[in-house]
Amino acid sequence: MDSSYKYIGLPLTPLMAQELILELFKGQTLHKQEMTDIVETTHIERGGNPPRSKQNPITRALTLLKEMGLAENPLQGVWYISPNNTEN
Repeated sequence: MDSSYKYIGLPLTPLMAQELILELFKGQTLHKQEMTDIVETTHIERGGNPPRSKQNPITRALTLLKEMGLAENPLQGVWYISPNNTEN
């Protein structure tokens, strides 16, 4: 557990997922399922809890990032995260 993690004890939400996606995958292209697995595992390892919602928070996070111009979806199920984001 990472005691400096600001989401300790909280379930994973789209906004938390968005932050982790930008931190972990800046400049990378990968499949959404791989991204989902890594984001959820990282959140839990840092002290967070699994998502409560039945809707995948990664799906919503990627949609928001795409709307902000920070992610692209070049192929179905494949996402590219911009290296030029201002979140970190």
